[in-house]
Amino acid sequence: MDTVEPLETFVLDEAAIANFVKLQRTFNGWKQDMLAAEAGVSLATVSRVERGQKVRPAQLRKLARALGKPEDEFVRERVRPTPEEAAANFVDMFAWTEGRVPVAVAPFRTELQLRATLATFSLLLVSDLDDTAASDVAELREWLDLASFVQAEREGMIGSKPGRDFRVRRLWRDVLDCVDRLERTHAAVVLTGTYAAEPLAGGEPIMIAIVAIRSRLRNPAASTITTLWADAKVDERQMLADYFEGVD
Repeated sequence: MDTVEPLETFVLDEAAIANFVKLQRTFNGWKQDMLAAEAGVSLATVSRVERGQKVRPAQLRKLARALGKPEDEFVRERVRPTPEEAAANFVDMFAWTEGRVPVAVAPFRTELQLRATLATFSLLLVSDLDDTAASDVAELREWLDLASFVQAEREGMIGSKPGRDFRVRRLWRDVLDCVDRLERTHAAVVLTGTYAAEPLAGGEPIMIAIVAIRSRLRNPAASTITTLWADAKVDERQMLADYFEGVD
């Protein structure tokens, strides 16, 4: 009678934990002291972990929770995968990046950033705030739509150019004031950046602006985020339809 060999198990070693913690911390935009504060451990503990040194299991459990992982992520026994399974797991780990590109972003603070945003083909506004912020997010959307419409008029793309007495700088300031109010009211940071996207229908790349509202309660290091991910391809025709529907 054939016997079944027991499955080989293992526990993550210190080097694997170090690489995992550093990678996740980087994705969150956290420095070591931020992770230490979130986990309720000392900065020295985080430093030891990331140098591949041994720390107590209780500390590893706290770090796992702070990184949004199961409490036993670094201490539980695992079944060793076959080479094929390991390769598949690696692909799955980075599947979320497929069809997406990194976009450099920074806190939305200046008229220069606003003008760069308005100079793009379309604007994507995303938020991770809860429903209590919905009206304020909608207000920012309206200010950005108005600024975009005015900029298009100023460049002669639609309608007639506004008169010389139109105070566009006042409008730009109103937009930035709305950003500031939203951030202060909802403990958030508004990030912005632009990137070149490929139209689904083909043709030359088009510039897209991203305005991302991130909660500092969910991520205390939100203001230090320098990169977001966006779709590499966009539906140019749908974006145009959505814009003119909003104008109506």
